[in-house]
Amino acid sequence: MTKFITSIILSAVAIIPVSAQEQADTLKTQELNEVVVQAQMQRTSSAKSTYTPTGKQKNAAQNAVDLLRQMAIPQIRINPIDETVTDNVGGSVAIYINFLEASKEEMEGLRTADVRRVEYLEFPTDPRFRGAERVINIIVQEYAYGGYTKVTADENFLVGLSSRVNIFSKFSYKKMTYDLYAGANNWNNHHIGSTTEGIYRLTGQDGKEISLTRKETLESSHYKQNQYPVTFRATYNNNKIQIRNLLAFTNLGIPTNEYSGKLEYSPNSTQGYSFDRKNPNRSNSVAYSGTYFFVLPKGYSVDFSPSFNYTHGNDYTDYAASEQPAIHRHAEENAYYYRLNLYIRKTFGQKHSLMFGANRGEIINHINYTGNEEYKDKFINDFTAAMVGYDFHTQKIAVNFDAGWAWENNDINTQKNSFNYPLTHLNVRYVPNQKNSFSLYFQYVTNSLGVSQKSSDILRENELMYITGNPSLKNSNQTIGNISYTWMPSNAFSMSAYGRYFGIYDRQLLVYTPYEDGKALLRSYLNNGDYFNGEIGIAVNWKLLGGKLQLYANPSQSFYKSTGIFNERYNPFRITMQASYYLDSFYFQAYYESPQKSMDSALPQIKNIRNFHSVTVGWANANWNLRVMAANFFNKGWDGATNTTISPYYSELQTIIGTSSHPRINFTATYTFGYGKKVQRGNEVGEQSGAASAILK
Repeated sequence: MTKFITSIILSAVAIIPVSAQEQADTLKTQELNEVVVQAQMQRTSSAKSTYTPTGKQKNAAQNAVDLLRQMAIPQIRINPIDETVTDNVGGSVAIYINFLEASKEEMEGLRTADVRRVEYLEFPTDPRFRGAERVINIIVQEYAYGGYTKVTADENFLVGLSSRVNIFSKFSYKKMTYDLYAGANNWNNHHIGSTTEGIYRLTGQDGKEISLTRKETLESSHYKQNQYPVTFRATYNNNKIQIRNLLAFTNLGIPTNEYSGKLEYSPNSTQGYSFDRKNPNRSNSVAYSGTYFFVLPKGYSVDFSPSFNYTHGNDYTDYAASEQPAIHRHAEENAYYYRLNLYIRKTFGQKHSLMFGANRGEIINHINYTGNEEYKDKFINDFTAAMVGYDFHTQKIAVNFDAGWAWENNDINTQKNSFNYPLTHLNVRYVPNQKNSFSLYFQYVTNSLGVSQKSSDILRENELMYITGNPSLKNSNQTIGNISYTWMPSNAFSMSAYGRYFGIYDRQLLVYTPYEDGKALLRSYLNNGDYFNGEIGIAVNWKLLGGKLQLYANPSQSFYKSTGIFNERYNPFRITMQASYYLDSFYFQAYYESPQKSMDSALPQIKNIRNFHSVTVGWANANWNLRVMAANFFNKGWDGATNTTISPYYSELQTIIGTSSHPRINFTATYTFGYGKKVQRGNEVGEQSGAASAILK
């Protein structure tokens, strides 16, 4: 009986539920699977697309543009030769650092380790972007006080002397930041110039039409250039006020710019001729630019940005051909440029904002030509524009629209012309979620002309060619339409598919007409025909092996059509590919870009730039970044591009000779050291450009 009762009690105890504490104790002994939390490194919204660079990308990058190249953002394209940043269809992209505009040279001093994220914006409503249509805004960590200095050295081998050294220093205290930049850029090579074969339609001694071929074959050249920029900038920055003033000076000298070779005529030429051309020049430029941005009560903000440039230059031309009169020309120029921009914005709640903008500027060129031809020129081009804009933003839809009117006056040696024309932009962006976005863009503007295109002077280029401008040349209307789709399904993959339409109507076209009773030709400009360009493409970025391997590809198909005197079609294909691999402190990169083929809008010309390819190996730590690049090692010779000109009175095949496509080895080193506590590292100041020249060439 006792055994029976005991068994019942034990059975009852066995079925009693265990306590919560006992369950927890049991769980403590169980093995759990690994839990990984992954940050979202890229996302899109109606306002912008945001990318967070990885530590590997920041460590490998030597400057801001290089960081954009490492990141391979699918909405932008970077030219490997001049490092310009555009969107996929060649539209301009303004570069900002912490909402302040920066030049390409300024970004060279950026310490990429301080970059937190990179934003790509289309028609941003923030007034600090000054109405820019497309913007890359690099967000850099801000610090308390202190400073740092960065030294960059860049040298190319196998192409002659090509040396670039600069130093950038920043110091910040409280709300003030002071930047100082100085550089020395030196080039010295013997492989530059062109070989040109031109076919001239002329009038012979008997009054009959003849076709004469003139071939200028380059045999020897020498080019030396020295450039020394110095820039100082002071910035005051807080949440409601941004004030920046910049002062810059640049000395640019080209003491040697010489070309010589063989000159041939056919038919009726049995004797060998030669030519010799020299074009040394020098200039000194000063530049000032300011930014004054204020956030006001009740949703108002004001941005005022003045700028001024002045350049004094001397340009010498000497040309001699066998048994032909020599050409001597000296052009002394003083060029002035100023521009005033004013933007006022008012926000209404979270969705609506209105913008009013006004621009005023003037370009003044004083040129004295002496030598075979003597001219005294005074060119004045002033412009005024006013516009209003409306922006509507929700989480999924953004609509940006502006319209305005521009007034332009030209005074070319007292010959005056006035133009006024409308302008408008429309951008619509739809973002159903953080992984997909659609953009539609339309623009209608008028294409303004450079002063040199309207010069009335007639200058001799060679024994058969004269050049001039056209004071009566009219501006041309143009339209642009873009569409794009961006997809970011994960951190490992992103892509952007795009299409573009571009048209210029009654465009300015370079033309050749008989001169000196048909014994020579005159190159000038004329409003003639329309120009159309379309492009479709896709850019893809794919990361593998946990981000250690990154692949990028951008194939595109272009369509060109020209009407009028230059009646041609051209449909080239282009592809860019890049592979990057990161291994601890080392990084490796391979790059290929197929030949860049295009048809110019203002020239009766088809351009074919040779392919560019490179392999890069680098090593970096917190302060040093050392890199060796071997470029164009499968290319032979110094030919870099060909230009084919087709017109009724003149046709030409020109081979451009230079170092851009020749095999070369590049070594680049950067070293950065800090003092005090870390400060905001960005907005680096750099070399500034002078006023635009109007010297006719």
